[in-house]
Formats: sequence, C-alpha cells, structure tokens
Amino acid sequence: MSRQPADKWIVVAYDLPNEPSKLRVRAWRNLKKLGALYPPVSLCILPNTPQARKEIGQFMSEFRKHGTVLAMNAGALDARDSDVLSRMFQDDRRKQFEEIYEECQEFLDEISENLASKKITYEETDELEQILESLEKWYKSVREKGYGRGEDSSKVEEILSRCMKALAGFAEKAQPRRLNR
Repeated sequence: MSRQPADKWIVVAYDLPNEPSKLRVRAWRNLKKLGALYPPVSLCILPNTPQARKEIGQFMSEFRKHGTVLAMNAGALDARDSDVLSRMFQDDRRKQFEEIYEECQEFLDEISENLASKKITYEETDELEQILESLEKWYKSVREKGYGRGEDSSKVEEILSRCMKALAGFAEKAQPRRLNR
C-alpha cells in the first residue's frame, strides 16, 4: 500500500567538509534511511516575498517545458536554522553592497582622472550619467531584496550622494563658456 503524498516537505541543505569523508557519508546514510530523495536539481533559497513568488511564477512554465522545476514553501525547523539562513542572506547583501561601493569609488576616480586630464566633454558627461544611473538601479535592486544591514546600505547611500555631487560639478564644467561680445 502506498502512502499519501505529504502536504509539507523538509528540505535539508548541508555543507560538510570533504575531509573526513565519513561526515558526508554519515549524513547521506542517515538522510537516505529517513527516505530522503537526492534529486538531480540545482537548489537555491529565496526569501518568500510577494515579488519573488510573482517572478518565479512568470518563468516556471517556460522552464518546466525543458526540465524539472520545483518551488516549495519551506520554513526553518528551529530558530537556530532561521538565524543561520538570515546571516547567510545578510552576508550576501553585504558583499553586493561592497561591490556597489567599489564601483562608486571607481566612478569617483574616473571623474578625477577626467578632470586632471581635462577630458571634460558632453560625451563623457553622458557616459558618466549612464554609469551613475546604472549604479543607482543596482543599489535599489539589492536594497529591495531585503536582509541588508542598515550600516551597509547607509555607506552606499553616502558614496552615491558623493557621486551625484561629483557628476554635477563635472557636468557644470562641461557647459560651454559664453563669449562676451
């Protein structure tokens, strides 16, 4: 007699060191003994937000035409697991904010180099405006994902403000000078 399908699933994600291999083997055996399935799929974890559900729903049917796609609601079994996952997301967002910060620093350096070499043109201004717009969109995208720490976000907001001011000063210098007649 077969069992009824479960309404809920437990997803166990683990990362154990390669050595000693007995740890990985023991985890595998214990989970297989419980009836674990190791599907040949990639695994990712997203915060369960309305935006994530909407976007996943938009591409699920397309991907299902080509292979297996599973989307499940899952929750941590205890607070410790929830804390670990939250820290993982915070670390990921911190790294993304650091990348944005570094790109902003490069943006400021480029403005300084252009000013030093007197490369102050409309074309350069347009290019810089596009770069800054891209950085702002990137920042907004990361911030909207959630789990970012306030201090990381504030640091990026501060350098983006510096970028805007630097670009405004650069653009002002690129304006043509009026001749007195």
